[in-house]
Amino acid sequence: MKKIIAVAIISTLLVVLSLYAVNAVIVSQQKSKQLEISHTLLQYSEDLSQNVALALKSITTQGCDKTSLDSYRQIKLDSLYFGDVGFIEKGKIVCTAFWGKLATPVALPAELHKTPRGFLLAQFDKKEFFTGNAAIYHNIIIFTSRYAYDKFSPVTASYSLSATTKDFGRTFFSTTPAFKQQDLLHSTLFTITLTQCSAFWDLCVIVKHHNAGLASLSPVVFTFLVVILYFIWVAITFFFFRIYEDRFSLERTLVKAVITNTISVKYQPIIRIQDKKIVGIEVLSRWHDQKHGDVSPELFIPLIKKIGLYRKYYINIIEKSLLEIAPLATKHQLVVSLNVGRTEIEDGQFIAILRRACLIHRIPLSLIKIELSEKAVSTVDILEEFCRELKSLGIKVSIDDFGVQNSNLARLSLLEYDEIKIDKSLVDGISEHYKQNIFVIFSDALARLNKSLVFEGVENEIQYRFIADRYPDALVQGWYFSKSLTRSELAQKLVGVAR
Repeated sequence: MKKIIAVAIISTLLVVLSLYAVNAVIVSQQKSKQLEISHTLLQYSEDLSQNVALALKSITTQGCDKTSLDSYRQIKLDSLYFGDVGFIEKGKIVCTAFWGKLATPVALPAELHKTPRGFLLAQFDKKEFFTGNAAIYHNIIIFTSRYAYDKFSPVTASYSLSATTKDFGRTFFSTTPAFKQQDLLHSTLFTITLTQCSAFWDLCVIVKHHNAGLASLSPVVFTFLVVILYFIWVAITFFFFRIYEDRFSLERTLVKAVITNTISVKYQPIIRIQDKKIVGIEVLSRWHDQKHGDVSPELFIPLIKKIGLYRKYYINIIEKSLLEIAPLATKHQLVVSLNVGRTEIEDGQFIAILRRACLIHRIPLSLIKIELSEKAVSTVDILEEFCRELKSLGIKVSIDDFGVQNSNLARLSLLEYDEIKIDKSLVDGISEHYKQNIFVIFSDALARLNKSLVFEGVENEIQYRFIADRYPDALVQGWYFSKSLTRSELAQKLVGVAR
């Protein structure tokens, strides 16, 4: 029940975050469209202002005589932007192109907006005369046509547009869609407002996108989106919970396995090519869990290090393997190979632990071989000292996994060792003709070091014959001869011939 609640809460949060991301994507696209509309509206309004300003400054006639009125009428006819052109005298409009000479002059509005460029802006609401905006320069007034912004109206249901002065005190144009009652919430919460102002004129445009983002989706589409997102995140959350539980369960079981010393050991025979005799074995740890089955050492060994039980683990492996194998090793003079990594080397107690185990189980140190990687520690000094101490005790030293990544021959010359193990990655190249040269170059170079060679991962006749023909004094191991064996299986195999 707790798991279901946790999954529900986490999935809900993830759905919310996903919706936020989807909303951001939609808004981003809508802002691009909004910017385009705003730019178009601003450019149009600037053109209108430019035309009005040029016309006002171009009129040279003054008064209401026939010549002046004819001039006003011509200017009005030449522009679709202009509703009328008139003349002002003593603060009143005395004549216009449309009305002619007025019997009763019309007073200018009490509030006039002065622009930085010396124009006056007025708004009229006299239905019997004119309703809308006008611009004044000296004694000339031009009324903006009420149809000047018709191309922007009616607007789509998603946008509100307006053009104003920079102080927003005068509105030249405004259009807003009719909202339904149910759209009121959307209009309030999901509205994007973009304001752009002219660098040249006292002019700004405002574009509002209503029902933006997720609000632009229909209820059906939005519901479908939520359901799909919830389904996806519930599935993913359950999946990760399962992985976490499995990992936690694995770690918990592994802790118990290390503490109770139930991790088993197996032994892979090492074969001498000359007579195909088993002359050594490599100790390999194996773990079978009731729930998870056979768990790879590549998985459980790093986990053991993570949970801080690696020292106990490797002590258990040494004790268990020597207890099982000591009689066989002594009887058949088998060299027992133990893999050693960075933790054991830098621990400082490994050699003492190994000597004690050999003493208890009565196996000579001369039958012990330590396999280590040249990259087991960060500094060569530690590795050198470790090798010298092993050699002083009569323990053999093998450089393991040579050929992996970038092995360093120069570094090897600094170490005291008896053997080099050629990694399976190089041996695999024997089966591919073009890679054989690489294998030969490596192996020939190592053979000249006068050290024993062990070829790992020999899995077929081709590989074995190629190695046996070129390096008859070498050792081999791999599935071509034997998989890893239990103690009893090894004992039976020692009775007969290796192959």
